[in-house]
Amino acid sequence: MIWESIASGTMFAMGSGGFMAAFGLALGASNFEIGMLAALPFLTQVLQMPAILLIERLRLRKAVGVPAVAGTFAMWIPIALIPLFLDVPSKLAVALVIVFLAIRGIFAPVWIVAWAAWLRDLVPIKTMGTYHARRLAVMTAVMAVVGLGGSFFIQWWEGMAQPDDAVLGYSIFLIGGALLLGPLGTWAVWRASEPLMPPAQLTGRSAISILIEPLRDRNFSPLVKFLFVWSLTTNLAIPFFAVFMLTKLELALPVVIGLIVLGQLANVSCLKMWGPLADKVGSKTVLSLSASLYLLVILGWTFTTQPDRYFLTMPLLIILHVLAGAAAAGVTLTVGTLAFKIAPSDRATAFMGTASAATNVGAGIGPILGGLLADVFVNRILRIDITWGSSDSLLQLPAVVLTGFDFLFAIAFFVALMSLNVLVRVREEGEIPRDAALTELMSGISPLERAVAAVPGIGPLSDFSYGYLKRVPGADVAIGVMAYQLASSTQAAVSAADTGRTLARDVSRQVGDALGTTIEEMEGVADQGLELARHATRGALQAGDEFTDHMGRLTRGAVQGTVRTLVAHSTEVDSILRGAGYGVVQGAVEAGKDPALAALAAVEAARDMASEIGVSAEEAAASLTSGLFDAATAAGGQTLASVEEVLPDNLVPAER
Repeated sequence: MIWESIASGTMFAMGSGGFMAAFGLALGASNFEIGMLAALPFLTQVLQMPAILLIERLRLRKAVGVPAVAGTFAMWIPIALIPLFLDVPSKLAVALVIVFLAIRGIFAPVWIVAWAAWLRDLVPIKTMGTYHARRLAVMTAVMAVVGLGGSFFIQWWEGMAQPDDAVLGYSIFLIGGALLLGPLGTWAVWRASEPLMPPAQLTGRSAISILIEPLRDRNFSPLVKFLFVWSLTTNLAIPFFAVFMLTKLELALPVVIGLIVLGQLANVSCLKMWGPLADKVGSKTVLSLSASLYLLVILGWTFTTQPDRYFLTMPLLIILHVLAGAAAAGVTLTVGTLAFKIAPSDRATAFMGTASAATNVGAGIGPILGGLLADVFVNRILRIDITWGSSDSLLQLPAVVLTGFDFLFAIAFFVALMSLNVLVRVREEGEIPRDAALTELMSGISPLERAVAAVPGIGPLSDFSYGYLKRVPGADVAIGVMAYQLASSTQAAVSAADTGRTLARDVSRQVGDALGTTIEEMEGVADQGLELARHATRGALQAGDEFTDHMGRLTRGAVQGTVRTLVAHSTEVDSILRGAGYGVVQGAVEAGKDPALAALAAVEAARDMASEIGVSAEEAAASLTSGLFDAATAAGGQTLASVEEVLPDNLVPAER
């Protein structure tokens, strides 16, 4: 099933998104027609309803699925051949693409219904989040490689071909994909193991009763409504991101695909975070977190022009694609697993088919409506300025400038924001509230706030800025994702170190390299030294059990690598040391290791490198100990007592 996902997902990526937008523009499509091209693969999913009835009656998913999946691949070939037989650009060429996509839409829903019910019986519920995360990660990685390679191929073809033949690059790309991936996907479905479907619970039921039952279920019905509204509103905007970059921003296709691939890489990276988290806190909770992050991304697109391309456009595009990849990973993963979990096992086909149909119908209507709105707002502008002046001078600063697609992005943000209220009514067994799950993701951000607040003059400013930021939809999740990724990268780096005599030196180098990579992707590092230090040492202390007997050297290396790297980018030595101390105790507690032993080694490491970072040994030890005790206090009385017991009396704060 993973091999099938690689083939189908990659082929669909080749014929959608940035490629389909560029192909449509080359054929002469308008915004409305671009919307139609984006909508058809989803809109035709309404045919899942008769597909549900077919599988419910036959109860043979492989026999139905194999020809269906083969048909989805085969229909890309006539689509690719259109420019060979018609002069382009032309309306007829666009119309034929729409017709063939509609025919492809007859096969795709049948396969999706068979696949959803098949996976429901094949994958254990307890590991469903992890399994789907792995499947999506592999699929997305392959899509990224093929997408980037395809964009360079098309650019090369356009550079060497005659102007009238430039569009044929897309034809070659699509035909090659269909001929290579089609047999692979069909073979994979044929080889997959198919558990027997359980006998139908009821006999003689009417088709209408089978299809309506999911809509009458009190718990499943709100999910169906959410999936429809969410898909509709987000797809007002998402299909036009590529069009916006190609037309408004005038970016080259490899740049557009490169940004999309960047988002896909972020997607793969975050799947290993969302999957286990969904198994732990519930799919609904992760869906809520990732959906709110997606809202932040959609709103962010309105700031990429002011009103034209400016110096922040490319940095914003990079950030938005990374965050979009993180958000899409969570949404894509949990939309399916949540429906899997709350659907009755003996009626999974009907329930899963209804959820999929609601998602796809919403995703089909969204681009069509978005295309109409884009054409309406194409020549509109809304400008709000801030004016400051006197009798002899006048200063005007543009506060808000919306033009063309900006209106579309803003509308999608506000409507999708309201759709999250519907998700609240869904109940999942074992779910953890959103705030508690966010705390799990942030892993101690509240104690960090208390540590920052202890710095004179910083506390009120930090409370205001971070408290305000958390109220922006998705901003709290973005902070949590960054913290999780930094801790994960240092943990992985330490796991690669040798456990021999040079462990401390190896860990120092590995942590420094991982932290340096994070710093290169950030702005304002000097203001975030405490937080970066905490997550770097925390992740390092969470490395595998093979380091339990080497806690002292592991801790020394983690502290030295973290502090040395951050001091090179910031003068806030005190904050960096306190953050490193906090992360040492927090990481040890979370990993089930001895926090007292880790604390003692951390203090020794701070003393040893004091002269290197420009402070006295006493100052270094005192700053790091402050962070140690903040973390120990947050962890509880037993941890605090053990840390207090091993440290010299002169380092224990007087109030202890």
